Amino acid sequence: MAVGENHSRIFRQWPWLSGYNRSTLVGDGIAAVIVTVLLVPQCLAYAMLAGLPPIYGVYASIFPLIAYALFGSSRFISVGPTAVISLMTAAAISALPEGERIIGAAVLAIFSGIILIVMGLLKGGLLMNFVSRSVVNAYITGAALLIMMSQIKHILGVEASGTTFYEMSKSLLPSMTKAQPVALAVGGICVILFWLTRSYLAYGLVRAGFRSKKAKLIARAFPILILAGSILASYFAQLPQKYGLNIVGEIPTGLPRITLPIADGASIIEGYLNWFQLLWLPALVLGLVAFVDSMSTAQTLASRSRSRIDADKEMLAMGASNFIAGMSAGYPVNGSMSRSVVNYSAGAQTPISGIFVAVFMAISALFLTPLLKYLPRATLAALIIAACISLFDFKEIWRTFKYSRSDGLTALATFLGVLLFGVQWGVLIGVVLAMSLHIGSTLRPNMALVGRFPGTEHYRNADRFNVETFEEVKTLRIDESLYYANARYLEDKVARIVRDNPKMRDLILMCPAVNRIDASALASLEAINERLRSAEIGLHFSELHTYIKVRLEGTELLQKLNGQIYLSQNEAMEALEPEPDWSQFSDHIDIH
Repeated sequence: MAVGENHSRIFRQWPWLSGYNRSTLVGDGIAAVIVTVLLVPQCLAYAMLAGLPPIYGVYASIFPLIAYALFGSSRFISVGPTAVISLMTAAAISALPEGERIIGAAVLAIFSGIILIVMGLLKGGLLMNFVSRSVVNAYITGAALLIMMSQIKHILGVEASGTTFYEMSKSLLPSMTKAQPVALAVGGICVILFWLTRSYLAYGLVRAGFRSKKAKLIARAFPILILAGSILASYFAQLPQKYGLNIVGEIPTGLPRITLPIADGASIIEGYLNWFQLLWLPALVLGLVAFVDSMSTAQTLASRSRSRIDADKEMLAMGASNFIAGMSAGYPVNGSMSRSVVNYSAGAQTPISGIFVAVFMAISALFLTPLLKYLPRATLAALIIAACISLFDFKEIWRTFKYSRSDGLTALATFLGVLLFGVQWGVLIGVVLAMSLHIGSTLRPNMALVGRFPGTEHYRNADRFNVETFEEVKTLRIDESLYYANARYLEDKVARIVRDNPKMRDLILMCPAVNRIDASALASLEAINERLRSAEIGLHFSELHTYIKVRLEGTELLQKLNGQIYLSQNEAMEALEPEPDWSQFSDHIDIH
């Protein structure tokens, strides 16, 4: 019995274990090989983007994958370094002394992980609902442009700094005349090759007779050949020695140790209190961005595979991945859209593929890193730039602006915020502005006087449609829930209706969209009821949701209501509409 219970618990936590067989294992293994081929150059490039030595990208691509496989709910997410998170890490640790940035990046990952774990335990996955798609699209586009700007220095072979578009431009412009021709040639050629590979190679392979799925996988794995070619050219042509081409250099071999990072000469408590003061806000924003970005990817792939994603488990998994990344000398990670899609397309069926990738990355850390010594930094920068080109989505920002000015302004503010203040502040600006505009729209909700289409039971806005209305009976349709922020607005609206309609004897509040009435709104309704009673006007409700009516039972509003509650608006009008004025008709009856 106990064994059966243990089995059921295991399958609830890891449902993909049920039915796992040799075929599934082979699919996961093949997908892992292809993802590893893509991850090796990416993790090196993104570590460089984060302002860290390339090996730390490898460290961040081992244990976090295992942590996600144990705690995540997606079968396809590939966790590891990504462009946006790497840029945010660079911005967060840029203020630290250069000798402390490696430890600072690891501590940042630990703090982000702890924040996400706590929020996940508190069922904080609902935070995903507060980040609009327009904000996500705008911040990705802005971050892509910022990332590209940050890599131009490697393409030119010059020194530059800055975490915002203005700072980078100011730093780069004086250095343009000092560009290294060889670095520019290597970087420029690699950008073109990466872009052509991403945009046209799969199409060309299909035209040559390859199957579509196989052609896409070859195209996604092809960049490793470009990197190999640049390494060979750098080594045999002696580009670093003859022309000063910047290369990755010696990369240490071996696996990272799992240990708590701490600066030399400081106690653990004292050190982490100092780190917390410096990094708590970047850690919070970075953790939320990592979660939102990963959830978007997970939900997209879940819809394709007809599976389900648990937001709270995803938050826990992302927290665990970041925590172990920091404990293993890595830096913050999240789910990569590009690698996750490749993982899905390559035939992965369970998170075991992620564990295989972790094993392959560990082998790479042990044996393959010496082969990367002559890899030009311009090539890694070209890889990042080519990846960022596909992230631009100005068309979606424009479509959003045309459909909704408020959402469009939010997207524009997010985009400009990312460029002017940095990725983390741009995201905060977008989220705060989106929520502020939403709250603002509920402060003055749409409330319309409605009338009936003659001969029907349909009621519409009397200012927009030719409907019948009565001076004695007015209906105010409320298109929003009532709470403390808009309760006073309702009082003012009712007061204006009473003032403008001196013959009114009944007011109906039509409530099909009212899903909540809080204590402040209840007090306002009670005040409205008393004022209408003193004016000898009845207050009625129609189309009130049952659970709202149940909550109102026992309140003074229903006990002292100067009217009735009607099931439907038509029932209310049939009971309250005035009798026709028969005096206008002749009482002479023509019998001929």
